[in-house]
Amino acid sequence: MIVQKIVTAVVLTTLAVAPGLAHAACTQQDVMAKGGQLSQLLQAKMAKDPTQGQALMVKMQPVMQSYQAQMTAGGAVDWDKICGTYDELIKQAQ
Repeated sequence: MIVQKIVTAVVLTTLAVAPGLAHAACTQQDVMAKGGQLSQLLQAKMAKDPTQGQALMVKMQPVMQSYQAQMTAGGAVDWDKICGTYDELIKQAQ
């Protein structure tokens, strides 16, 4: 299912970028927790209203692709930015 692929991509992205990061206000654990919360909300949204769930997934994809591109290019990832983005998506999913 598409939701499971997105959730898997979020978790893998988070784990892949973690080792090379310096201390930030938002930690790897924070991002992982928010990613888990977001995935649960997204799954519930898809079950309740597939149209809204799909719209949220469309918003998530460019965010994930951006972070994956940063990792591929060897750039630093801004954990605070990831947390902020996840917070916005969580609000939209609630």
